[in-house]
Amino acid sequence: MRRHSMQQSKFLTLENHFLNTFFSGLYLSAADFIAIGRENGMEIKMHSREMLIKELLNKSDENGKLAEVIASLNRLIDERIGVCHRLSLEYPGARAALAKLAQKATGTKALLARESRGNPYEH
Repeated sequence: MRRHSMQQSKFLTLENHFLNTFFSGLYLSAADFIAIGRENGMEIKMHSREMLIKELLNKSDENGKLAEVIASLNRLIDERIGVCHRLSLEYPGARAALAKLAQKATGTKALLARESRGNPYEH
C-alpha cells in the first residue's frame, strides 16, 4: 500500500493510456501537461508525468474545465498526428511505423471523446 494512498482517480484508464506510449502512440512530456494546464487557467506544479496527468484531469474536472482540457489534448494529438504524416512523406521507409503511431494516436482521441461524454453509470 502506498504511503500517500490517494482516492483512486476516476480517470485511471485515461491516465494509464497516456503514460504508455505503446498504447497511446505518442509521448506527451511533463512540459506538455503543464502547458495544457496553463492554457486552461490551471497552475500545475512539476511532478512526475504520472502525477501531472492525474492532477491535470482531476483538477480540470473539479473546476468544470474538463471539456476544455480534452479539447487542448485533442489539438496537441492532432499536431503530433500531422508530424507523423509529414515524416512519413519525408521518410518512406518509416511510413508503416509512423502510420501505426498515428493510428494509435487517433485511438487516443476516441478514448478522450468517450471520456468527455462521461460514464453513463456514474452519477
